[in-house]
Amino acid sequence: MSQLALKPELATAIEEVEAAFPGQVSVEPDESGAIVHIANVELGPGWSSTVGVLSFLLPYSYPDAAIYPYHVTGAVPAGVSDGALQQVSWRGTQATQVSLRHNRWNPALDTALGSVLLVLARLRGR
Repeated sequence: MSQLALKPELATAIEEVEAAFPGQVSVEPDESGAIVHIANVELGPGWSSTVGVLSFLLPYSYPDAAIYPYHVTGAVPAGVSDGALQQVSWRGTQATQVSLRHNRWNPALDTALGSVLLVLARLRGR
């Protein structure tokens, strides 16, 4: 991460995600913050594949702004969606947009890693 010019709050958030998902995280700098990809995440039985890539924009304004939305590539939801999952083109790739927002985001308590874990728990429970 040190090669990317990220503000300290973003770098710390990415380090926490990397520690939770060792060897699975890649990061692209973006004018709006950083695009984070977590490869080989377990999605569960409600998907066309049990694993995929979870991606999101970690906004420059983090931790004052929640992460929204998330995108899954490499798998699509099986069956009927509950409305929180939509097929979109994201950064030139077909993806499932995960429209789950942390509406009561509190930068003193909430973290990028915590938000990722909540989204993954929701995706696994479909």
